[in-house]
Amino acid sequence: MNKLNNQSLSGVEWVSALLSFIVPLCLYFFTSSDALMFDDSAEFALVIKLGSIAHPPGTPAYLLMGILWEKITSLAGIPAIVSLTLFSSLCISIASLLLYFSCRRILLSIRKENDSEYGISVISFFTAMSFASGATAWAWANTVEVYAFQVLSFSITLFGLIHYHFNPSRKYVFLGALGIGMGLANHHLTMILFLPFTPLFFSSNLIKNNEVNFDKNKNKKKTTASSPGLITDYFSSLQQRNFLLLTGITTGITLLFYTWMFIRAQQEYPFMFGKPDTLSGMIYHMSGGSYSKNISNTSKAIIANRIPFFLKLTAMQLFLFLPFFLLGLVRLWKRKNFRFFSIILLFFLFLFVYQLNNNQWASTDAYMLLPFFMLSFGVLYGLMEFYDKFKLAFVLPLLLIGQIIFNYSDHNRKTYPVSRDLMHLLDVSSPKNSIVLISDWSTVIQYYYYRIVENFRTDLVVLNYDLKFTHYRILPVLYPEFYKKVQPEYDAFIDELKKEHPEQIANTGCDLSSTELLNAFKAVLVKMQAVAADEKVAFLTDPKTHYFYTTQKLYDPKRFVSGCFSSSMPGDSLSAAEFLRMDFPFIKSDLLMQDAGAIDKMVDFQAMLDQHISFYEVNKDTLRLNQALAARDVVFGLQKNIKKSMSFAFKVK
Repeated sequence: MNKLNNQSLSGVEWVSALLSFIVPLCLYFFTSSDALMFDDSAEFALVIKLGSIAHPPGTPAYLLMGILWEKITSLAGIPAIVSLTLFSSLCISIASLLLYFSCRRILLSIRKENDSEYGISVISFFTAMSFASGATAWAWANTVEVYAFQVLSFSITLFGLIHYHFNPSRKYVFLGALGIGMGLANHHLTMILFLPFTPLFFSSNLIKNNEVNFDKNKNKKKTTASSPGLITDYFSSLQQRNFLLLTGITTGITLLFYTWMFIRAQQEYPFMFGKPDTLSGMIYHMSGGSYSKNISNTSKAIIANRIPFFLKLTAMQLFLFLPFFLLGLVRLWKRKNFRFFSIILLFFLFLFVYQLNNNQWASTDAYMLLPFFMLSFGVLYGLMEFYDKFKLAFVLPLLLIGQIIFNYSDHNRKTYPVSRDLMHLLDVSSPKNSIVLISDWSTVIQYYYYRIVENFRTDLVVLNYDLKFTHYRILPVLYPEFYKKVQPEYDAFIDELKKEHPEQIANTGCDLSSTELLNAFKAVLVKMQAVAADEKVAFLTDPKTHYFYTTQKLYDPKRFVSGCFSSSMPGDSLSAAEFLRMDFPFIKSDLLMQDAGAIDKMVDFQAMLDQHISFYEVNKDTLRLNQALAARDVVFGLQKNIKKSMSFAFKVK
């Protein structure tokens, strides 16, 4: 039977397909950790355990799938962090498998019936692995985050659209719609930027058939029938029944996920990021909430600083397969396959330009995962050209092994137990029953996860330095006894905040932009400190909180040191010793140099060490002064190396 019409897999192709799933899954599993990372991993782990609300846009598709997965794996006794990390690994491993099948489908369409199964398998497998073993894909495949699920959604989208292009069956329309709907109900921006390209898969001549035979001796130029103009073809596709069906199904799937989120938002949880329980609240949440400001007011200096970073990021994702990608672009251009060539490059450029203007740095590389996935099709055409001309298939395993070895240490999260180190430091720095106010997002949300899910240090009252964190009801729900002690002052502050900034009571941020609001905020702090004094417990603040409260004259700047916190009471030797040794495993890991989320923590450590140094100088404690100076030198060295690795993340004046 003609290979173009035969979609069944041979033994060789089955093995290749299986390996395209198993190899990345093993890489991710053996480099994963049972700890939570910086940025949002603790939030997603906690929200999934509670079934509550995640930060805008809410990512309901990921949360629903994560909740179902975690409940199933919990029956086998698998801890939540391990389970959800494995879920991320499975998402990108399945995406690698679907990329294999998408590449195979293209090869079946542009080859002739006497082409070898071996050649199709080799090219498809190494194309899939070029993505799965890439630096950015690996970085988000072994942590708890939404981005791996977005890659899975995109791979389902492309699998459906590519197969539909060659075989216009409605089952592929449904698959494409499922992928797009999941992506729009997850990290929707990256999927929205792909939507303009979807009609091209319903047009003619996107991927040219019978391009060339595997055997270079049989390579002959072929003429192709003329096709409609691009604009005519594009608008014609928009009117096709199947494209309209795709649009309808996509809309339905997206709305179903967000309806589920709206229903959940009617409930109250110990932790929630917003409460989109009204139509206006839902629209605000879906549109990005307070995060939408990240794309505005980006300076030219920051943009210029980010260009080399994203170019380097792209090169490191492709790495040893970069020559094949460039060769693939040349092949597509020479063969006049301009439409597919344009999709590959323009989607990449859309996200590239967007990220240059996105004034944030944590998770900034994850936005490029989908365009990097699309670049893999450039690698596909490059591998075809290489195979056609040289037949040196034995070179490809060597390149893949080399890429895996090179990336392994930079992605081995077993060396990077962030949450264990930070929670240990919080534990030894906080005397029993302390009231702790922290500005650092990662530390606060990690504590909430371990407190709520694993019953860790429930004697503490840990709050964000804006007092209400991501929702004003967190304090009364999570700390009901403490809330009763400060209720009049806290409620008055929330009332003033709601008058001045209605969106902030159920979101991040706390702009003390009026005298009345500042006074109300100060009144809560005064009451909290009075409660701490009456109960003879420590009132602790981290460095940024201490600086803000001091400059705003919100509390007495005369403080003691207690490990990583400033304290209203004398600290103990244990907390100082633990902090000043500065021997936390996560700061010794290679991953620190690649993690933009760690930058704030290094600044936090430096600021707290400055407080230790000042404290020991005043008290003439020479021994600890020298320890603090040595520890600060360690942090300065780490900051210097991080700046070399991620200069884009350091604000340019």
